[in-house]
Amino acid sequence: MLQKIDKFWIGLVLGLIVPTITLLVFYFVAYSKNSNITYYEMIMVKSLFSKVLSLAVIPSAGVFFLFVWANRLNAAKGVLTATFIIALFVFGIKIFG
Repeated sequence: MLQKIDKFWIGLVLGLIVPTITLLVFYFVAYSKNSNITYYEMIMVKSLFSKVLSLAVIPSAGVFFLFVWANRLNAAKGVLTATFIIALFVFGIKIFG
């Protein structure tokens, strides 16, 4: 059963979903009293998106180490790849945005 979890694409999907969930939790905990538009404007106008997205990737490290500890290295490679994709996206925002 656990060998089914050791797939690259599962790690990739989890590596992309965990930061998204982290962003949503951050919104509901810190800014739920504001409207979605106010939150969006605050993130984009103040150029905080790259910083918030960088912090949202931190829980992916927990997923990565969980896969490494469980010896599910293909899934860990997927999480690492997703982290690099997000890092390139943040880098692009910092350079071009």
